[in-house]
Amino acid sequence: PLCGGVGCIAETMSKALDVRIAFRLPIVIAGMLLASGRRTAASWFRAAGVKDDWDCFYDLLASVGRSGMLLMPSLARLIFKRFDRGPDGYWTLAVDDSPTKRYGRHVEAANIHHNPTPGPGDGEWLYGHNWVCLAMVLTHPMFGVIALPLLSLLYVRKDDIASLKSRYAWEFRTKHQLALELCRHVMRTLRALGSQARFVVVFDGAYAAKSLVRPLLADAAQVVTRLRSDSKLFDLPKAGTGQRGRPRKYGTNRLSLKKRAGQRSGWDLVSYACRGLMIERRCKSFVATSHIFGGSIRVVIVEHSPRNWAAYASSDVSMSVETILKIVSDRWSIEEHFHDVKEIWGAGQQQVRNVHSSIGCWNLCGWLYTLLELECWDMPKESLVDRSDRPWDNPDRRPSHNDRRRQIARKMLRETFIGDLQNTTDQRKLLERFDQLIALAA
Repeated sequence: PLCGGVGCIAETMSKALDVRIAFRLPIVIAGMLLASGRRTAASWFRAAGVKDDWDCFYDLLASVGRSGMLLMPSLARLIFKRFDRGPDGYWTLAVDDSPTKRYGRHVEAANIHHNPTPGPGDGEWLYGHNWVCLAMVLTHPMFGVIALPLLSLLYVRKDDIASLKSRYAWEFRTKHQLALELCRHVMRTLRALGSQARFVVVFDGAYAAKSLVRPLLADAAQVVTRLRSDSKLFDLPKAGTGQRGRPRKYGTNRLSLKKRAGQRSGWDLVSYACRGLMIERRCKSFVATSHIFGGSIRVVIVEHSPRNWAAYASSDVSMSVETILKIVSDRWSIEEHFHDVKEIWGAGQQQVRNVHSSIGCWNLCGWLYTLLELECWDMPKESLVDRSDRPWDNPDRRPSHNDRRRQIARKMLRETFIGDLQNTTDQRKLLERFDQLIALAA
């Protein structure tokens, strides 16, 4: 059985499912914590002790995939109660997409996608699924910035819509449309919970499109994004021209980021918080206008090294350069989340073919990542990991997410076995528990 906050939230999330299968959700989560090796759905069920009704657990995964929007508010409520920003603060929402490799012709909605991290033996493309993910970015007082995934949607290429439309009435949506749906759902959820804080949505340059940015600004959110080097920017319009009609929103002179970055003058040395450390970079900031944002923006050019620069923009022209650079650097935590859910939780390895089952498995991996980070948030480093048996390891290295997973799994097993030792004298029960322990260890 699950214990602590993980068990409470799993029980709360299960109430959003059909009562006939809801009780199976905590069982699957317990199996995810105890499974080892290749993290297929079958390994989850085996670690949880599922026997004859295994087919009902596959139905549960599909139900979770269809009910993701209803399950997410339980996590949002927990985050809001613990980290409420108040009317003067802001929530940072990071959006990005990540692919997972799949195999076989019969995996629904799988197709060719760009491989963002090809290895020595990989190509530029991979076959599988592509996920648009939204995560809440929070700063831990000891361990730095952590991205907590809240919800993900599956991006399906237009070529695959025909096969899904006949079975699920699936409609094609771009990544920008999926990201907008995620942002709006999370913002509505937090506002319904009583949050008065502002929202800052941060993403990379691939999502800097009018179809995403302008609706977010209309929903009173602020946008921080990276700019392409050839972005179409203009200067500020001249005031008081005396012309009839509405005033101009954009200037008449085109601005070039490459020329601005190549000029030797105008640079300032700025110190800002980058992933828990204070660093210094040469920066150049100015106000421009953009058709993507529909008005004025604050542009910041950062020089990482000679001739190596990047440009970022904020929809709030009053936002300081230090704040913009901190938000941009915090966005990288979502990349760490992608690494952990694939390496530790085995996201994409579940060997399910149904499209809703694939969505349910991916979201379960992300939600369990969030649950464990929140459960271990206030634990000291010494209680999360003991490196006394590894003298070669750095004792000051912060605990990894896998250390947190092992800590929660040990606690769950300890409470189960100690409870049986104290509450029963049935030797058969004790032998059964030891057989289960040996099976998990093997």
